[in-house]
Amino acid sequence: MVDAVSASGLIGDPNSQSGQSRNKLANDLDSFMNLLTAQLKAQDPLSPMDSTEFTNQLVLFAQVEQQINQNENLEAILQSTVKTQQAMAIQFLDNYVEVQTDRVMLQDSQAVFTYGLSDNAKDVKVLVKDQDGNVVRSFDGESYEGLHKITWDGTDMNGEAVEDGIYTLQVTATEHEDAEEELKTWTTTLGKVTGVATDENATYLAIGDLSVDINKVLGVFNDLPLDDVSGGDDIAGDGDGDGDGDGDGGGGGDDEETA
Repeated sequence: MVDAVSASGLIGDPNSQSGQSRNKLANDLDSFMNLLTAQLKAQDPLSPMDSTEFTNQLVLFAQVEQQINQNENLEAILQSTVKTQQAMAIQFLDNYVEVQTDRVMLQDSQAVFTYGLSDNAKDVKVLVKDQDGNVVRSFDGESYEGLHKITWDGTDMNGEAVEDGIYTLQVTATEHEDAEEELKTWTTTLGKVTGVATDENATYLAIGDLSVDINKVLGVFNDLPLDDVSGGDDIAGDGDGDGDGDGDGGGGGDDEETA
């Protein structure tokens, strides 16, 4: 395995950070040895230099070289992991994924996303904003603890269709006055994987124009789960932008009060 990794160029790459550090160390060591040689030639034979100082410096150079070797091995492991992710990412193509993000991709006038509440809230409003920060659509969300799903038909608050593209989600939740802990919210988006991209450090999935880190994937589906989210509702917005809340309600009991 070591030979395979070395042959693939993962170790000893002069353009990597460790490779650049190794080149700098070699130049510094050459300069040090030239200076040491000049000092030894010019020293007084009757009063020779104390060897302790330059011995300590040579030991320091050796320690730095060992650290660079460790960094090279870590870089090789990281790049190998990225390559493994690249191979695995191909399997996501044409499947639907759920990703933790505050953005959603409207594809073919359809989008599905969820929001979560760490505790029961007094009231919840979910806003969908365009890339200029303008509110395109709003939903009155369920206010009990757990995960809640919203399906959006791609229309604005006037019932007119908006263009496909990336939109930003904002959840505003008012906590109860007697709340013991701060109310926390989060959002996820669901969409079809249309492409895969990578850089030196990570692998990304393309959901239309939306690029997401593969490490943020929470679930994979053969079909878009329009009617089922574990522990949540299906809130389908009507023309005036308010959700109807007619979901399965799995995230909370019927005896809980909601605003």
